[in-house]
Amino acid sequence: MDVLSEIFSSLRLQAGLYFSAVLRGGFAVRLPADRRRIRFHLVLEGACVVTVPELEQVRLGEGDLVLIPDGASQVLSSETSIAGAVHLAELLSHSPPVEGILHVGEAGPVCRLLCGFLCFDEAIDHPLIASLPPMIVLRQTDAPRSSAIAAALALLRAETDDAGAGQAPVLERIVEILLMQVVRSSLSGHAIYSNGFARALADPRLSRALSAIHSRIDADWNLDTLAGCAGMSRSRFAESFTTAVGLTPFAYLTRWRMIRARELLAQPNLDMAEVAERCGYRSVPAFGRRFAAIFGMGPGEWRRQAQPYRQIAGPPQTI
Repeated sequence: MDVLSEIFSSLRLQAGLYFSAVLRGGFAVRLPADRRRIRFHLVLEGACVVTVPELEQVRLGEGDLVLIPDGASQVLSSETSIAGAVHLAELLSHSPPVEGILHVGEAGPVCRLLCGFLCFDEAIDHPLIASLPPMIVLRQTDAPRSSAIAAALALLRAETDDAGAGQAPVLERIVEILLMQVVRSSLSGHAIYSNGFARALADPRLSRALSAIHSRIDADWNLDTLAGCAGMSRSRFAESFTTAVGLTPFAYLTRWRMIRARELLAQPNLDMAEVAERCGYRSVPAFGRRFAAIFGMGPGEWRRQAQPYRQIAGPPQTI
């Protein structure tokens, strides 16, 4: 069972582009917090300082990419000082992007950026997303820890410089691949960062239990049977799983069942009893109560709203 692929599929990961930015001279642009999207900035030319509250500032050079999860506020600047940073909305109101390019300043050193985001089904609170660090920096000049990540970065840069037909969707797919490769790196000895859930997948024993959950969510799992899949004692399994994943085994099982329930409810040919049974519930009322406790609405109400669920909203007018 390819657990990671199934999770990414259920999250409905999707990249989008805001715009390219050409920033001249001294600049400091403030981007407000915005939903749970993972923003990214690729430096195409020059250099840029990225400031996120409560984190160390990071200077990016040409070819470097930064991913900033959880919709955190941030400042992009030419210097470490961010005093007098201008709100992005103010810049956009005075100088809207022309043909997708935001121009700021008229003289001085040039910094060119490609700015965009990665979005996902924000109602899904999966440990894979929750354990992302507050900032992920991929540097072009770093010794390649992962040939796949290095290749994706090189392809992203090359495609950005080639303004051919279909450029935007190609760029978006490459960014999606980059995030997946960064997470996958945690499964090997070339981790870009430490991801608790990915570490659990890299552990042969915990991985067997996770694969069992994902392949048979309708099974009558309990702590003993899952510990048996892992080949561990009951107490050792519970402690190891909770430490790595951030949820108890039963809490993760319930969370994943409800995530799958959302997908099944979007299929109009399945009645509520069948959805409940496929998710391991013999009682429709019990299933409904659990679903409502996690998502804030009953499965019937969610099903009536399921049509928009198939299409994640596009990028907002401002960041």
